Amino acid sequence: MPKKQSSQQPQENVSPLRKLREQANLTQEQLSVRLDVSTSTLRRWENGNIEPAMTHEQWIIFCEEVGVPFEELPNKLNLRAK
Repeated sequence: MPKKQSSQQPQENVSPLRKLREQANLTQEQLSVRLDVSTSTLRRWENGNIEPAMTHEQWIIFCEEVGVPFEELPNKLNLRAK
């Protein structure tokens, strides 16, 4: 059974990428498998100050998984989104 994600982090310090994943009720492990990236890569995208580096195909999968059309994604998915 996948480890439950901790919601200890203050909401203002949660990346939009993580918010979308959690709203879709996906664990980091589940989404990383669907995107064919390592869990540590997804974790860096969520915890770091870098934008996710995905292929066109991965963006399509990501949007399907989180239920948000590409056009409606935030302009930035990292913590520096202002």
